[in-house]
Amino acid sequence: MSKEKNPAVSVIIPMYNAEKYIGECLQSLLNQTLKNFEVVVVDDCSTDNSVAIVEKYFSERECGEIIRLSVNSGCPGIPRNFGLDIAKGKYVYFMDSDDFLSEDALEIFYNVAENFNAEIVEAEVILKHEEGTGKFEPRASRMIRGKIADKPTLEILDIAKKVDNILKRRHSNAVWNKLFRRDFLIENKIKFPAMTITEDFVFTFQCIVCAKNFVRIPFIGYFYRIYIGSTSKTLRDIKTASLDFIEGVYCLDNFMKSKKFFIENSKYQYLVIDLFDQWFSNKIFKGIFFDMNFGAEETYDFYCRDVFSENPKKNIPLSAYLFVSTNIYKLLVKQQAEEIARLKKNLEELCKEV
Repeated sequence: MSKEKNPAVSVIIPMYNAEKYIGECLQSLLNQTLKNFEVVVVDDCSTDNSVAIVEKYFSERECGEIIRLSVNSGCPGIPRNFGLDIAKGKYVYFMDSDDFLSEDALEIFYNVAENFNAEIVEAEVILKHEEGTGKFEPRASRMIRGKIADKPTLEILDIAKKVDNILKRRHSNAVWNKLFRRDFLIENKIKFPAMTITEDFVFTFQCIVCAKNFVRIPFIGYFYRIYIGSTSKTLRDIKTASLDFIEGVYCLDNFMKSKKFFIENSKYQYLVIDLFDQWFSNKIFKGIFFDMNFGAEETYDFYCRDVFSENPKKNIPLSAYLFVSTNIYKLLVKQQAEEIARLKKNLEELCKEV
């Protein structure tokens, strides 16, 4: 790590009550073969010993900077935005406080970005550490569907092809397996939305759509920790989940309405929102509606109470869409093929009558 005025990379780490792992995270940065980079830790009002650990690391090594927010945001994207505002690096790398990197990770990312003049470099494979299984051994995990790049591969695609790849899950929603050029984010005014979870879906979608030079690499350098209590794995309350979903839909919708491609190809707007719904349902609503055994009536009451009531004028179509898609998703998860066929038949008959 360094305190140079023009670092090659700014590593931005949002932090909240991470005393158990933040030391290992920072140590992995101290061990990096790339030396010209800065670390910006943004503390979201931790109540444990996290801040003291970070301050000790930085004071002993005269490196890094810690920012302490005055009010807890509860959103990982808000600290990341603060870090992005003060970052000085040519590139930015967003890292979680409970994960760590291989020693050559930043150097590989940086060299590929420089060689290809890339705005985004995406690693398509990571290593997962799973706690609570009796074995704490890293295992390789694919971040995309389809074929993994066998070498750094530059993709210069039109927006239609890029969106098709997004719809086919050819890109990961995560931000911590990517390096971003900072001026690219600034020029396109890309920031994280105020969502407690799934904010990375919205952020990466905008980045991939706007990028001209996107590079895929097979590199395995990020160690992602899975454990009970992880923010991304904790079941959210219904109200918070609904607000996150609404915010995500509005952010995606507003972004697409500002782009000529989506205005001229409106079907893609629906497909993207539908993908976000599928992804959110699988990650969040599945735990709420399925694991808690919500019936159709309870689901309907939820959407009327917690979605529609937030903004009745805007949320009439969104509430109806969510109710229908949630119940169809239930059927798909339970593999009730006969019921799905019956619903489709009823829909076809209804369309004929109209």
